[in-house]
Amino acid sequence: MTANTDLGMPEVSLARWSVSTVFFICGVGVGLWAAHIPLVAGRFNLNHDLMGLVLLCLGFGAMAAMPVSGWACGRFGTRGVTKAAAFAFAAAIPLPVLAPSLLALFAAVTIFGACSGALDVAMNAQASEIETARGRSTMASFHGFFSAGGLAGASLGGLMIGAGLGDGRGVLMAAVLVAALLAVATTRLFPTPALHSNPAHFEKPHRAALALGLLALACMVVEGAVADWSALLLTQHAGATAAVGAAGYAAFSIAMAACRFAGDTLIGAFGPRRLMVAGGASIALGLACAALFSVPLPVAAGFVLVGLGAANVVPVIFAAASRIPGLPAGAGIAAVATIGYSGFLLGPPVIGWIAAIIGLPAAHGVLALAGVLIALLGRSINR
Repeated sequence: MTANTDLGMPEVSLARWSVSTVFFICGVGVGLWAAHIPLVAGRFNLNHDLMGLVLLCLGFGAMAAMPVSGWACGRFGTRGVTKAAAFAFAAAIPLPVLAPSLLALFAAVTIFGACSGALDVAMNAQASEIETARGRSTMASFHGFFSAGGLAGASLGGLMIGAGLGDGRGVLMAAVLVAALLAVATTRLFPTPALHSNPAHFEKPHRAALALGLLALACMVVEGAVADWSALLLTQHAGATAAVGAAGYAAFSIAMAACRFAGDTLIGAFGPRRLMVAGGASIALGLACAALFSVPLPVAAGFVLVGLGAANVVPVIFAAASRIPGLPAGAGIAAVATIGYSGFLLGPPVIGWIAAIIGLPAAHGVLALAGVLIALLGRSINR
């Protein structure tokens, strides 16, 4: 699939802001879920093993939907798939919080994960086509909107919990507002032609795409762990309240959003390799702080360091994926995104199982190895 080069720059700019809104809304949904995890875990008395199983169901739902979304993008075009997946995601946001039983919770997070996975692939494919049409680096800003959405969702979730709306009424109202925003924003999505042959987005992964995907996976394992476990670490280990616990993910999102909006400038000034090395080191240091301290402020500061370090790792990787020789830009990004997002969605349950054995703080210490890996292997990103 190729970008529609017949469009003028005003139309491309409108499409850019439309897709940015979709990224933002995806972040809002993830942030709302992250803020409500302690309440959901408390309501069903979930230990680390059971919480890991809940998150595994979320990951399996996403992984099942990702190749379907990739096929649909190639078959019908990314515009329609992104729009459909965005509305499905909005409808799924309140399901885990409203689940009346443990069995219903497993079903709800599976549906939520499937909608999230489908939207992840579709909106990144849209983003790659807009970047190609603009002819300049744009991916970091798209991911900046995702992080800003995570901040907004986590902050809103904390306010809901503090106001006594953590029983599901708050997220239900948020889902209605999100759907209304999507109804306006998705009218300007980037038009791309549908293919009536084998879609290019999910061919057998190119070796370079596989290598980049594994680097993305290392970063997204960290992002997923912070999204799903930061509030629990702050409340159970550092003694914070549920409302304050939601601030951990909010602090992470603030740092990540700020750094991502500056990402295109930083990449131009320092180069992708230096950004990867510095990012990996910051991730490792931040997770070490979160693991070693048992007071809310330094733990939250650790999550800020993680956000600063992880901010531009994935945009750099996606930009490299769009330049793989012999592979269309959209196909490269879709392959890398699928491998990477498996870490975002399947990493948290693995952390839960590790936490059940050695404790949640020590599990975050183990996770710091992902930052070390990024710093070491990120030096070869240009090659």
